[in-house]
Amino acid sequence: MSYHRERLREELHKEIGSAIASEMRDPRVPSIVTVTDVKLAPDCRDATILVSVMGDEAEKKSAIHALNRGASFLQHVVARRIVVKFIPRLYFKIDNSIEQSNRLNDLFNTIRGDLD
Repeated sequence: MSYHRERLREELHKEIGSAIASEMRDPRVPSIVTVTDVKLAPDCRDATILVSVMGDEAEKKSAIHALNRGASFLQHVVARRIVVKFIPRLYFKIDNSIEQSNRLNDLFNTIRGDLD
């Protein structure tokens, strides 16, 4: 990955997380939403933002829907904070890697307990 893309990815990660926490006023977005990763398209015109949301499936879907509906607002907020020629279009997706790693950890602990 080029230096420019990596730097933009890091800045987007930081600023989008900050904007969600401080400027999103949608009640469907919980108070704790963590940006876990930012994936940029090769031309830096699109960015997929992976977020971790605490709650059940309905709350997660509602939060992702609200974030995708508010993506243009977040783009404008981020555009005021980052100086680049183009701010990528933002697409939000749920990141289940934390739950998956917890589930794997529980399975490993179960196996370890069976072996003892």
